[in-house]
Amino acid sequence: MSRAFLIIKADAIKQNVRRLFEFSGKPLIAVIKANAYGVGMVQIGKLLESLEEVSSLAVACVEEGIELRKAGIRKKILVLGGVLRGEEKAFLDYELTPVVSHREHLRALEGLNIPFQVKYDTGMGRLGFFEEIIEDPRIEGVLSHMSSPLDREFSIKQIERFRRILSHYRNLKMVHMESSASVPYRLNFTTHIRVGLALYGEKPAPNYPIELIPALELYAKLISVKTLPAGYPVSYSRTYMTSKSTRVGVVAFGYADGLMKSLSNKGKLYYKGRSVSIIGNITMDMTMVDFEDIPAEVGDNVQIVGPNQSFSELAKTAGTIPYELMTNLSSRIERVLC
Repeated sequence: MSRAFLIIKADAIKQNVRRLFEFSGKPLIAVIKANAYGVGMVQIGKLLESLEEVSSLAVACVEEGIELRKAGIRKKILVLGGVLRGEEKAFLDYELTPVVSHREHLRALEGLNIPFQVKYDTGMGRLGFFEEIIEDPRIEGVLSHMSSPLDREFSIKQIERFRRILSHYRNLKMVHMESSASVPYRLNFTTHIRVGLALYGEKPAPNYPIELIPALELYAKLISVKTLPAGYPVSYSRTYMTSKSTRVGVVAFGYADGLMKSLSNKGKLYYKGRSVSIIGNITMDMTMVDFEDIPAEVGDNVQIVGPNQSFSELAKTAGTIPYELMTNLSSRIERVLC
């Protein structure tokens, strides 16, 4: 067993997929870009491939799509980041579906028998055409993306804009706009939902109407436990000084593993259900915690994420979003699918 490990509960992910499908009434496009949000792209891809509620997988770039194909995954794969000149052969050879959002993407596909989907910018200000209608027999789908799902007024404007664009298209196989956070809108004109974070039981919004099951637990080993005297500094820059004799544990997990430095002196980890405070600056490979009177020992596991604390809760303390914490999980963390 590694010094740090991420437990991935397959049954919980399957249940979340089923609940998202039942709530929306639409098949899922499972977004597993960025190593499946840090969870493990190939492992998650293989798990999702077996689920009938999942129609397709989505990645950010052609390299991710190739990795999935080489791992034996045969489900449809959308490449959300478009297609650049020089990538055309890979799209053909590995049967990947580009999402076109710029005229240059279309030029790269000239003369090639590659089905593609068209993305529209309805208020995200990132990728996508504005209102230009693309006429091409190879188009199989059209999509957009909500920038602020919790802002209902702005989201409704995006939805209406997208609906107007869609009125110019016929015979589409796939129309999608809803992400994990915007599934509750239950759009009646889309054919699929496009979800990532919700797969793992992380609720993307307060009062989320779908009861998701937490699928991830993150642990790291204690590599030292010792008592420091009163008035003793802890970690770099001496940002924490003990006020009394203090039992300090060193957890084999630092900012190189994905625990953001902003959690220094304010975050909490958990040991056998009890919270332990992070003290001093989080370092590259280690984090110090105050064990007070808890009889922990070297080799014991400390919970970073699990029943006591979700990625979303930890991210709130860190002043960020769960996506950033998850995608920063390092390759030296063992992923255990069970």
